[in-house]
Amino acid sequence: HFYKRSYYLVINMRCLILTTTLLFSISSVRCSQPGAGPGAGERKARLFSMFSLINFPNDECTSSDSECGTCMTASECSGKKGLVSGTCAQGFGACCVLRLDMCGGTISNNRTYIRNPGYSSTYSTAGTCTWTLAKCASNICMMRLDFDTSSVSQPSSAGACTTDYFQGTPAKTGQTTPLICGENAGQHIYIDAGAYNTASATFALTMTGSTARSWKIKVSQIECSSLTKPPDGCMQFHTGSTGTVRSLNYQDSTAYEQLQSTSYTTCVRQEKGYCKIGWKQSADNQDTFKMGRASGTYTSLNGKGCDPSGQADYVVIPNGSDGGQYNQNCKAPPNSVTPSADRYCGGTLTCITGSTTPAEVISNIRPFILGVFSNDAETTTINNRGFKLEYRQISC
Repeated sequence: HFYKRSYYLVINMRCLILTTTLLFSISSVRCSQPGAGPGAGERKARLFSMFSLINFPNDECTSSDSECGTCMTASECSGKKGLVSGTCAQGFGACCVLRLDMCGGTISNNRTYIRNPGYSSTYSTAGTCTWTLAKCASNICMMRLDFDTSSVSQPSSAGACTTDYFQGTPAKTGQTTPLICGENAGQHIYIDAGAYNTASATFALTMTGSTARSWKIKVSQIECSSLTKPPDGCMQFHTGSTGTVRSLNYQDSTAYEQLQSTSYTTCVRQEKGYCKIGWKQSADNQDTFKMGRASGTYTSLNGKGCDPSGQADYVVIPNGSDGGQYNQNCKAPPNSVTPSADRYCGGTLTCITGSTTPAEVISNIRPFILGVFSNDAETTTINNRGFKLEYRQISC
């Protein structure tokens, strides 16, 4: 029983160098056969009093380089080809960082980093890298991929990922992710892992040309009973009573193009004591909500104006209202008043069409979601930068 998943370190309090020898002494006494001789019971009690048994699980730990690792023994870390970086379990464990610096392979351990070959240098070889995301246990429902570093080719001027792109494929249920290209550090996605069956999810990067690329993506395995498991259908899942959500390829420093042909849902976990959620565009600048408006144009649009026959790029805030007041404060094309709206597009986030003044949109629908949709009909004259939205949960 000394070799279970939770490790037992036997420490001689008087002389560490005798640990191995005394461990065998304890084992032989404990497992002695009847008739081992007089005084055997006294000898066992006397030997155990010299030792302490330290039990620690494979919990998450933070390495000396601020990376996410797993607490284990140094010998097991070596067996998994990991890097010991710091200690854990009050100094009795080793913080083991697992990495795969290859173009493709199989990920079977929780908290493993996928990095480009030669990281932290860039990678410019064309080809396709495919990683199989194998479950470490049958009760793994989701794979979460955190993009610590993700820099590949930008989309075309129409937002199409034609040169480089990532894509996740679920094991059993759910949709494949949109094609993801450009700059996406700080983003994350969830992929169905196929719990209780042998199927595995995959994650791939297709590369053409010789762009200097760099990626470092943490793969976490989410148990079906975990509070960090999102509701079905969520590609992204945020926690906390407040937070920020960005569209793919949105960066503060540069006005990159929003990706076309996306259809996914970002979810926010409802925290205890909260019943509503409010969304507003970031106050960084006027361009933090640009879902289909030419440069310098900031008028809002919602409702039917965002339908496929209209603007066709939009976010969904179900039953969104003007500050939580469902009293005909919203206005939709063609200038008709309404208590709420679901779809929002244009150059400013508000439930009042034709406005250039941002206003918080509050939803009382649970689970809390933000739907994201973009079509494939962009033109170079449309400034689809995407969005940077801030949310706050509102108490009941």
